[in-house]
Amino acid sequence: MSKSLRLGVATTVGEFTGLASRALGRGRGETITGRAILAVDSGAIKKLAAGRDIVLVSGTNGKTTTTTNLSKVLEFGTDENVSTSKFGANMRAGIVAALAAKPRNRYVVLECDELYLPEMYRLVAPKVIVLLNLSRDQLHRTGEVRKVAQLWQDTFNRDDVTLIIDRDDPFLEYAVVNAGHVVRVTFGGRKHPDAATCPQCSELLDWTAGDYKCACGLGSQLATVRGERALSGPARNSVLAIEAARLMGAVVPIEMVQDLTANPPDRVNENVVAGRTVNTRLAKNPESWRNTLAQVSSNNVILAVNARGIDGKDTSWLWDVDYSALVGKNVVCIGERRRDVAYRISVQGIAAKVAGSFEEAVALFDDQSIEAVASYTAFQDLAAQQMGLNVKTGGRK
Repeated sequence: MSKSLRLGVATTVGEFTGLASRALGRGRGETITGRAILAVDSGAIKKLAAGRDIVLVSGTNGKTTTTTNLSKVLEFGTDENVSTSKFGANMRAGIVAALAAKPRNRYVVLECDELYLPEMYRLVAPKVIVLLNLSRDQLHRTGEVRKVAQLWQDTFNRDDVTLIIDRDDPFLEYAVVNAGHVVRVTFGGRKHPDAATCPQCSELLDWTAGDYKCACGLGSQLATVRGERALSGPARNSVLAIEAARLMGAVVPIEMVQDLTANPPDRVNENVVAGRTVNTRLAKNPESWRNTLAQVSSNNVILAVNARGIDGKDTSWLWDVDYSALVGKNVVCIGERRRDVAYRISVQGIAAKVAGSFEEAVALFDDQSIEAVASYTAFQDLAAQQMGLNVKTGGRK
């Protein structure tokens, strides 16, 4: 079978597999589509990427939102359509499904899991890679942050791609030490909760001025772009996305820049549970939990935490988060690790109830507004439930 014929058969099989998955209410079909394609043609990713202008977006926090944001800016600024994954499937199967989706546009923006980034860099030959940040996440799989930073440094040692980084993150600066083309964006520095020591020489970093300094010289390179110090994490990612779009040839008007940095998109779903509206935010790791808890304004709060593979089976990260924003609020914990969460916040003087599902949690609140903070699978399960798919939320009792 010729290479082109094999690819054609693979993408057709993948398309029908995805359709069947959606028809049976098993999910959106993105991942299973990709698995079917790769089962028929293991080289499909490289073939589908050939001749296209691709941007990869990776990092611990903000990949999906930044990918969506960058795709919109690129479309607006080039007057061309952009191929992308809309639902955050960022490993081999999700990436090949996005590449195979029709129409196969010239421009492609792909979210990429941190551990899969080296492989995708080699397979898709991107023009630009956007590195957002590195912090503790999915410890059972990725280990400590230094592991990923070292993996990236070993990968980016040539000048065939432009890397855009938030240089205020010392792990990213370390990751691109040997890279040929780097656009460094600074926002004036901010202390990194996981970087007490230098990833390059292991000496203590000097954070006294709010930015890091080290005798070995890490971080001494001049920044290419300067953003506003007061910008939040999502707004900082928007600045990186804008720079990536410009590198890809987009013309980005100043009005769009101002709108994206003043009103950065957030992963918030408005769900209806047992007749009540529950504004649900996704929080996947300590950094995103810190940012998300700072935004909670309701007195009724649901915390939904699972510990499946994609969430991270090691939940020791719960102790890295400050929950003081929840003091005085009505808190109900759900999900597979609800008792772990309830105990953790009790140590900070926050009384919490536990429930077996979102529905049970909602029934415990008064008629004031309800907000929820959910780990990845809890967030996705609730979103799928709203779409009428057959999923279970909550967890084991």
